[in-house]
Amino acid sequence: MSSFDKAVKELSANIRLLSDDDVLRKYRSDALREFRGFRRTFNVARLAVVFPKDAYEVVHVVKTANKFRVPVVPVGGLTGLMGGAMPVTDCIIVDMKPMNRVLHVSEEDRLVSCEAGITIDELDKRLAAHGLMTGHDPWTRKYATVGGCIAANGMGYTAAGYGSIRRQVLGLEVVLPTGEVLRTRDVEDSSTGPSLTQLFIGSEGTLGIITKATMRVYPLPEKRTLAGYRFEGFEKGFRALLKFYTMNLIPSALEYGEVFDAPSDPEQDYESELFVMFEGMEEVVDVKTKIADVLCRGSGGERVDESRVMDFWQHRHDIADFYVENVGRNGLWHDVFFDFIHVSLPATKVLDYRRLSAQVLKKHQLLVVDRGIWKQPENFSIAYLRQKGLQPRKDLSEFLTAFDELVESVQGLGGSMEYCHGVGIKMAKHMSKELGQAGLEVLRRIKSALDPNNIMNPGKLLPV
Repeated sequence: MSSFDKAVKELSANIRLLSDDDVLRKYRSDALREFRGFRRTFNVARLAVVFPKDAYEVVHVVKTANKFRVPVVPVGGLTGLMGGAMPVTDCIIVDMKPMNRVLHVSEEDRLVSCEAGITIDELDKRLAAHGLMTGHDPWTRKYATVGGCIAANGMGYTAAGYGSIRRQVLGLEVVLPTGEVLRTRDVEDSSTGPSLTQLFIGSEGTLGIITKATMRVYPLPEKRTLAGYRFEGFEKGFRALLKFYTMNLIPSALEYGEVFDAPSDPEQDYESELFVMFEGMEEVVDVKTKIADVLCRGSGGERVDESRVMDFWQHRHDIADFYVENVGRNGLWHDVFFDFIHVSLPATKVLDYRRLSAQVLKKHQLLVVDRGIWKQPENFSIAYLRQKGLQPRKDLSEFLTAFDELVESVQGLGGSMEYCHGVGIKMAKHMSKELGQAGLEVLRRIKSALDPNNIMNPGKLLPV
């Protein structure tokens, strides 16, 4: 009997476990798909999925897997875009969604403790009964789980005001690869050595399984205002954004980007739109909204019709439904390669990167479909595509080379290659340059110390 069979047999006696091929098919990948140029194949012959009800069952799963040296892959909503929840070998999938309880809410302490499998959407619904909300609003909020968002250090539409989820996490409960349970203090400030809480945020399930989180929550706003402005070109609106931040005028949500009617020439300049939201106490919101209006108009911005602004806000999550419903179909984007990159770099380097990235896209005959700023001036995103022609291998080669050059360009400017989706499998090969050899070695040593048998989500984050 193989080690995998021994582990499955031992687990099936005590915990809900499935190994039916039809059920397992959906666990063979997250939201990373071939139309993004991903062509790696893995020797995955067998999977088993367990559905733990609590941390004790997670401990049992991990100890059993460690005993038989069988890899473990924790999953949440399977909406990750970098392959972070994709099995690379025979393994046990730990589906955390049954662990979806809200354990404690304190209005006075402004915190919530919950299990890792609850979705952001459901958590916000529960908090609303207490007049509270999270500060996290990802495009996949109906599907994304708290644990998955923390593991990727995710970011949402309201990150301008509340930061990435890293800023909102107070304490964690984590089952380590050896089956030990780590519980960190549920406090914001602690001067007691390096933060163990922060170590696991963004670790993508490679260092342990997050089972519980305590997070900062916020009062539901008394008032919310949304406004939109259109600028003649990208730079003019970007300069206006810089003024927001030099004045410390921080919105709760901010999205700024060029307006494309169709896939377009990356080296051209286009009209750009800014959507900005302020929320909080009525008097404060009114003042900030007025200042923002004066600033944008004074920088050449023209007000966008209110109906367009509301349409953006009310439908900001719709793409997630489309993606979840269609991403598994072979016909989706079958005639194009489509991808995106989300980089962070000093604000003074953004216009340089926009120019360099446009040159890369043009050189490889790619068209831009979305390009702009999210959360703050330092965060720059591009979505692009290449039509498949009569030479599909050449098309794919150009497409993949362009992505590598986009990564190398931002790293060359001192920036980071990804600010909200994690590394996963897709970007792991670039981690050597991202962290530097010394930084990469530190991460390898941490991984080796916590996971000596390398069972925890292997093949992710670190280059193979």
